[in-house]
Amino acid sequence: MYLKSFPDFEYLITLVYLDWPLISPIMNPFSLKSFCLTFGVLFSCVSLGMGQGQDAISIIRTRLVEDALVANGFVDRIKQYMIPDLSAAAAYYSSQQPDGSWSDVDYLDTDNEWDPLKALDRTLVMAYAYSHPKDTYFKKRALLAAIEKSLRYWYDVNPVCKNWYKNDLAKQMYLGVIALLVEEEISPDLMRRLIEDQTDEPRMTGSNRTLFATSVFYRGVLERNPERISAGVQGVLDQVGINEMEGIQQDFSFHQHGPYLYNGSYGNNFLRETIWMAAMVQGTPFAFKEEELAVLRNYFLNGTRWMTYKGLLDYNVRGRQVGRPSGFDQRAEILLPQLEYFLKADPEYRNEYAISLEKIVRKQPQIEGGHKHFWRSDYTAHHRGDYFTSLRMCSERTIGVETDVNSENLLGYYLPYGLTYIYRNGDEYENIFPVWDWAKLPGVTSPAELYPIKKGAFTQQTQFVGGVSDGHFGVSAMDLNVNDLTGKKAWFWWDQEWVALGADIASTKEEDLIQTGVNQAKLKGEIVVDGKVHSAETIGSKDPTWVWHDSIGYYFPGTSPNVHVSGKEQTGQMHRIYGLGENTHHSMDVFSLWLSHGSKPENATYAYAVIPGISAQTMEAYAKDSPFDILENNGQVQAVRHRRLNVTGVVFYEPVPFRLRDSLIIKPNLPCTMLINQGTGTVSISDPTATQVNLEITVTHPNGINEPFLVNLPAGLDAGKSVAVSIY
Repeated sequence: MYLKSFPDFEYLITLVYLDWPLISPIMNPFSLKSFCLTFGVLFSCVSLGMGQGQDAISIIRTRLVEDALVANGFVDRIKQYMIPDLSAAAAYYSSQQPDGSWSDVDYLDTDNEWDPLKALDRTLVMAYAYSHPKDTYFKKRALLAAIEKSLRYWYDVNPVCKNWYKNDLAKQMYLGVIALLVEEEISPDLMRRLIEDQTDEPRMTGSNRTLFATSVFYRGVLERNPERISAGVQGVLDQVGINEMEGIQQDFSFHQHGPYLYNGSYGNNFLRETIWMAAMVQGTPFAFKEEELAVLRNYFLNGTRWMTYKGLLDYNVRGRQVGRPSGFDQRAEILLPQLEYFLKADPEYRNEYAISLEKIVRKQPQIEGGHKHFWRSDYTAHHRGDYFTSLRMCSERTIGVETDVNSENLLGYYLPYGLTYIYRNGDEYENIFPVWDWAKLPGVTSPAELYPIKKGAFTQQTQFVGGVSDGHFGVSAMDLNVNDLTGKKAWFWWDQEWVALGADIASTKEEDLIQTGVNQAKLKGEIVVDGKVHSAETIGSKDPTWVWHDSIGYYFPGTSPNVHVSGKEQTGQMHRIYGLGENTHHSMDVFSLWLSHGSKPENATYAYAVIPGISAQTMEAYAKDSPFDILENNGQVQAVRHRRLNVTGVVFYEPVPFRLRDSLIIKPNLPCTMLINQGTGTVSISDPTATQVNLEITVTHPNGINEPFLVNLPAGLDAGKSVAVSIY
């Protein structure tokens, strides 16, 4: 009877039964049997109630309780502060003081780490135990009294944090769930205070508005107020759309704090709350419309999923999180609860979500082969089955980095100037940031001395930053101009390898030693240079042709600047990068590879290729017969032709003629990037300045005839996006 009245239940139980070994890590502490029995009872109650005409608010409340007790949905929301120990109610109960406090909690602390949250965490754990039918403290009056004492002490002391976020959002994440679990039995005056602590109406923008709206939603359910529930749902839906300012962008990246790429932080919070709410109200009068679900679906499948690889969420999309401990090893497991809610809220696309979920759990690549440039965020994602590389750039259209915000990311000033993370296993940079040499960031050209710590948001005022893609290959380019350092940087994305070029590198500061990082990752095993294994800490400047480490080859074609290789222990203090909490000491063996351009360089260049998934033995043969040619590398044009793929990438910083082959010349009338498939005659084009309406390309044929082609470029929110044309 219940299966028929609740269609999703049969699917849910089947999914759990078939995939329990896969999803059990995120369903702990329930066994398969207890999960099915508990979920079965709860869903049966919902189905029975719906069959008897139970009102929508009661249905939503029942789902919220299910979510708390069975799926532990609140954990994903609060684990950024601490992971609750749901088995510790007895310990918290026995250690509580007679006045309801805990002696090891500093209720007067105002620091960003905010010690008082520990008290709310313990109160929530006790409320969970009191409400869970399988807990030994289920409905124990003594535990309820302890919960009330804890809350009364909290309101008597009224802890306040100097970070507004903790006062206005973080504590509500705890208090809303506590109120939900004990609302029918807690004293009315306390219940009133818990309800009033929830937000009365949505405010702010982006992810923060979504979190405020979630608090409004909780308040509406607790008050049994349909208007407030609707306001909470609408507050979330206000952000569910394509935005020009903050929120989801046209390319399905996410902006917060202005045009700042934040899929892995604020964008994750946004999706977590939004799809959770969609699942809670699904099938009720408050349900999301199909077009709203489609935005969320595309945001994940065509956005965040592209930023995930083998269980890792790319560091390049986490903003300042790499400069605080919670971001050092953040895994893509944070997306698993969201995918579970997608399964409930958007059942027509269950297959896509289930596949993505399984790949995260099994640490398999999300994208087997593909290339995407996110033109709204100056970000490139290049996927192959056995590696993933991301590129972070910045321009006058975007914010590059936030530094010293809440004492986070103190050394990250140069993060957005070409940072290329190179992933094979996904753990290459795990916990490395306290010991990183932040003046040798992978892919970044910068001074050897660390930039002085400054507080705020920073970028560069250049227009020509962008990329072109045909969905499989691509070219990215950046006109570098920051702090008296200028240059042209380009990346050419192929199958087995990608190529990085630098030209016109110059600095006007005599005291600055300029260098370009190639990689700086955890040291794993031996380092091979031109076929010889090196164990010395610093191999030095020997102008090698190739270097190999941890299944990744690095090839330096032609005349390269001084190549430096290091494999040694690096140390650092936490307060170098994160000014709060304990100043812990860290050490790690680190592989580092970089190029030196000397002091006050003029017109310096570099060229290197990265070949992931290759053996040291194969690298020697690769270096002798690499499959690509560097055709141009100067301030006007950077171009690479891949002979085996028959594809050429070109960056036109100036509208000059480019000889594609002996008998064919291409000349655009404006700066642009091109990806030319010489086998099909298809040319993918983009305008990195995102300012042009159309582009004219003149093709000079072998017979000397000039043939013009007019290309209409994408405009509006699509400005900077690639467009494909056929020119020969």
